[in-house]
Amino acid sequence: MQRKPFWKLLIIGVGYMVLGNIMSTVMTVALSVFADVTFVTVILFVLTLFVFYSLVFTAAFKDGQRERLMVKNHRVDAPIKGRWALIGVIMFAVMCIPSIILFFDAVLKLFDGFLIPYRMICGMIYPLALSMGVNYSEISMLPPYYAFIFMGCYIFIPLAAHLGFNVGFNDSLNPDRIIYEKKK
Repeated sequence: MQRKPFWKLLIIGVGYMVLGNIMSTVMTVALSVFADVTFVTVILFVLTLFVFYSLVFTAAFKDGQRERLMVKNHRVDAPIKGRWALIGVIMFAVMCIPSIILFFDAVLKLFDGFLIPYRMICGMIYPLALSMGVNYSEISMLPPYYAFIFMGCYIFIPLAAHLGFNVGFNDSLNPDRIIYEKKK
């Protein structure tokens, strides 16, 4: 067993992120019948945030567990500091690309109908877009600053990735450690 290369971890992280957006899109489309009810939209946004960030957390958590085993078996000396924080920053940059395209589309009117695929690509913010009144496909009605609000929803990706790695490496979610550990 050896360390996974940086690029493989980045691909795994982006894959989990894409899965989170797909799951959020499916959940939003399934409940879009009730999108007029503000309470349902707010609950849906909270749930999509939870699904997305828990999958980002899970990708780093699994690598943290693997790294803990390698340190325990003396295959490596110590984990690489800040590796998942850097991966999280790159993942955040990847998720900002559709919002930047949306911003330039709203300002310059480059593409016709980009708003529909944007909501499918960025499924986590789809309920937020519905609650902000972006339930149309006409880009001319979209204020350009909405793209920055949507981009801000992804700001916690580096934190979730770094936290997931630390929890996995420190074995903080092990039920035996939580229940049977002696208090000092």
